[in-house]
Amino acid sequence: MLALAACRDSSSSSGGAPAAAEIRWHDGGPPDFAAGDRVMPLPSGELTDSARPAITQDAQARRFAYPLASGESRLVYVVAGSVYLGPRTKAPLDFATAPDLDHALGVLFENAGDRREKLVADVRKAKGEGGVARLLVDGAYVDGREWDDAYAKLPEANAAEVKAGLGALLEKGKPTAGLRRAVAIVPLREPSRIPALAARIRELADPLREPHAMAVMLRALTAADRPQAVTVACEVLDRKPLDLKAAKGTPQEIDGPGREALAEAALLAMAASGSDCKHVPELLGEDLCTPSFRCSAAGPLDGREASKQDEPLCTKEQLGAAVTKDLERSPSDVLGLAGGARPHLFAFAALESAGKVPAAFVAAHARRRYPLVQPAEPACETGGPPGSPCHCDEATIRDQICRHPESKTVSVGVCKFEIDDKQKKILNVVVTTAP
Repeated sequence: MLALAACRDSSSSSGGAPAAAEIRWHDGGPPDFAAGDRVMPLPSGELTDSARPAITQDAQARRFAYPLASGESRLVYVVAGSVYLGPRTKAPLDFATAPDLDHALGVLFENAGDRREKLVADVRKAKGEGGVARLLVDGAYVDGREWDDAYAKLPEANAAEVKAGLGALLEKGKPTAGLRRAVAIVPLREPSRIPALAARIRELADPLREPHAMAVMLRALTAADRPQAVTVACEVLDRKPLDLKAAKGTPQEIDGPGREALAEAALLAMAASGSDCKHVPELLGEDLCTPSFRCSAAGPLDGREASKQDEPLCTKEQLGAAVTKDLERSPSDVLGLAGGARPHLFAFAALESAGKVPAAFVAAHARRRYPLVQPAEPACETGGPPGSPCHCDEATIRDQICRHPESKTVSVGVCKFEIDDKQKKILNVVVTTAP
């Protein structure tokens, strides 16, 4: 038995055997890891200047390791003859328990930087399409063309492996790394996924994380199970996703555009079902005169149209059509939203659907559309003394009336005008002194 123990590979329960590899330093730059003609740059700051620590390898010379200044160890992996930076691990290192290649692919992909495309090709050489599928699952949190290209080339069976692997991330308690990739790839509207989607959204709402992915999931839940989506959506709105002042973390962690997309998804759920939630009115926003509350024949305005500001408020039917159209957006489209979400529009749609649009909101827009009585000339900018009748820009007049819903007289620039609610007219446009 002593002889058998002596013959056992020492690297299976230790830090491995000495390796024919070295750390090479260059003037003015980070060091390289070199094993023969296989060379790879290392991260800055992990080693003290000019340090050349001893490097070990496992029995098959497929993994290397070297100690770091922090006291940890860094693993390096050989894939199809090339070396790639692996994870950091606690010291002392034991190759028997350290991650093998199959369980380190995600970290390799993250660390590979501009070598990711080569890593995919090397994994394909070393482990076939199944290895690439595993890499894409483990490296799913990395965005980029390399991931998309590699996935597009997978045979159907291996693509199914990726979907299955990513699908697990939709379950409560799973890591959030890779979730955005999962909601883009996995069919979310399958009936069997609905309970998991609802539970996962609730989990991610407290504290609020991955709002872009949550927005995609909540839209899918709305399409598949509106009653449950309404309940979950109101719970999401209860977390005040648009209150960025109360959010904590870096701008990337807070993800303002993602929060807007999430609020939009929650409001779409309310609007699609005609249900009520106490948080909806406040999401109309501070600007109650925004162009998207108004509709042309093509639907809600986007603010880029030439307009006299005299369009009517969108009708319930027009808002319903806008809701239906927006719910059909693809996951990749929602994930790509870096701005341009319209939570205020869909708050209006939700209130209209539930029959709870504030009367003051309707009245302000009704006043905006009163007939305007003013001379064709002269322009107020070139008119006579203060009090002289003049012609003011119609769009400006109507916009300002909407923004002063209680005022009988409004001044803007060199124009002053009156709003007569009895006659329902805009009258007495005159020159005034500029503020």
